[in-house]
Amino acid sequence: MTQAGFKALLVQTLFAPRRAAEGLIALNLPQRWLWTALALMSVLNSIVYSVSLRLTPTSDPMATAMMPPAFHSPVLFTMFLFGALAITVLALYWIGKGLGGQGRMDDVLVLICWLQVLRLILQVVVAVLVIVAPVLGALVIFTASLWGIYILIGFVDAAHRFGNMFKAAGVIVLAMVAMVVGLSILLSIIGVAVMGGA
Repeated sequence: MTQAGFKALLVQTLFAPRRAAEGLIALNLPQRWLWTALALMSVLNSIVYSVSLRLTPTSDPMATAMMPPAFHSPVLFTMFLFGALAITVLALYWIGKGLGGQGRMDDVLVLICWLQVLRLILQVVVAVLVIVAPVLGALVIFTASLWGIYILIGFVDAAHRFGNMFKAAGVIVLAMVAMVVGLSILLSIIGVAVMGGA
């Protein structure tokens, strides 16, 4: 993909997410490439997260102590993030199929991979803003969170060929419930592993 193509896809994702999703799905990338890309994005996002955590440490020691073990170690956080993304892909795929969706696993996977690319860019921007303009950084995070929901709804709608944004939103809500359960189990496993290795 050229730089111009990347920028065009980025703009389309922000303002016409369904069309952007259809373009990504049309690439028909092999599933093994997509899982590898998801793992790579997990590593890169974890690196940026760890660096930003060290550049802007919290002023509340209690808040740091209450963080799950996975959030203290770059390696554990990478494992946690990849596990969370895998659960997200599976939940969006199976719940969408259960509600009459026609998407393939690859369709959901390529869209989640692209969202992680956007997340990486956002994390870098926010890491800089938090240092030079904390209020602006907080505003960007809030705006990106709301816009991210809009993008995800469009992506899920395109992946499952619903043609119905409300049904896509329903899939996301149900997937979030499944993710809470899955992430709780994942954090418990990581916590046990950390305690066992201590």
